[in-house]
Amino acid sequence: MSTDEYRRGRAVERERQGKQRPVRGRYRGVLPIIYAIGLVIFTVVSLYIGPEPAFAVYLVTHVFYAGLVRADINSLRGQGIEWGLSRHLWFGAAFALPFVAPAYYLYSRRVIRRENESRELVA
Repeated sequence: MSTDEYRRGRAVERERQGKQRPVRGRYRGVLPIIYAIGLVIFTVVSLYIGPEPAFAVYLVTHVFYAGLVRADINSLRGQGIEWGLSRHLWFGAAFALPFVAPAYYLYSRRVIRRENESRELVA
């Protein structure tokens, strides 16, 4: 028996699979656009209409943020990135807190870059 039969782990699986494709966030690029549009709509509604409709805009945009974050995390998980339980925290925070969507955008960039470097796809 060769020693390769006893080796286990992610690195061995990557070697067996052959050439890896780079990891990309499927919905990550849309997130800043939706965030900017939501911020503009929220500002206009709160200035000209009032706080009650502005709160409705806040809720609707955060449902979109949470949905995009969840879809992006699921697409990254499908490409081999492990999130653990933090994926639930990102989803819940994106639904409730105002600045989580830009924070997720920056954090996911770092995670994607780190994974692509570990796959030796980025020089």
